[in-house]
Amino acid sequence: MARQNFIGLVVSQGKMDKTVKVQIEHKTFNRLINKEIMKRKNYLVHDEGNIAREGDVVRIEACRPLSARKHFAIAEIRKNKGSQFAKYDEMAKQQVLLEENEKTREFISRRERTDNMIKEKSSLVSDLSLVAKGVYSANGALTEEENQKIAEIKEKYQINSWPPNKDILALEIQSLRSEIQTLQDTIEFVDPVLNTLMSEQYQSRVDDVLRDFAKKDPAELKKNIKKNILRKYLLTNPTAAKEQFRDVLDSINKQ
Repeated sequence: MARQNFIGLVVSQGKMDKTVKVQIEHKTFNRLINKEIMKRKNYLVHDEGNIAREGDVVRIEACRPLSARKHFAIAEIRKNKGSQFAKYDEMAKQQVLLEENEKTREFISRRERTDNMIKEKSSLVSDLSLVAKGVYSANGALTEEENQKIAEIKEKYQINSWPPNKDILALEIQSLRSEIQTLQDTIEFVDPVLNTLMSEQYQSRVDDVLRDFAKKDPAELKKNIKKNILRKYLLTNPTAAKEQFRDVLDSINKQ
């Protein structure tokens, strides 16, 4: 007696030992719609060698009951797509690991180069230490080379006395404070001047700015667009704008 044979797809593998789930498609005639439709049914199938992988196309064959729900066994692997997918997945993980290791090595190398560059270029502390050593050392305690180096350092930083009576290094926070103050002054200048210039009294002067700065015909621009362009002009050219609209600024300050 011939045994039942089906061709199906392994949809689950590895959850139970020597057992996979195989999905079988078959045609069934539906009397309600008077058409054949495809139905899917899942079977628990015995896999003696644990060789089937999810995605494989297999032929299953009826066998003696191995459990309450397992009446089929894998007879043949038609297409080992699942094994290929598993292989590709493993290769992809290894490739990702190699790429991550390479990126890590590049990052460490780049950081080491940066540290070395900082050590080479940030010689201010060592230079000043050498100058201090020369000041507080007894006569003849330094070599001729050290004395020459100290003279070069004093000339480089324009040090006439020790300790120096001026800042040798402009600290970053000082420059930031200066930039913030400049930006704040610009903002305090822009807002009142902008609101004043949008009045009809200064329309002709604003139109001249729009023609020169935006290269557009003011008649074609809406009021809000004019205001945005004028604000950009005031922010990007604060010095020239203050000189150009000094009378406007004076009238605002008198109010």
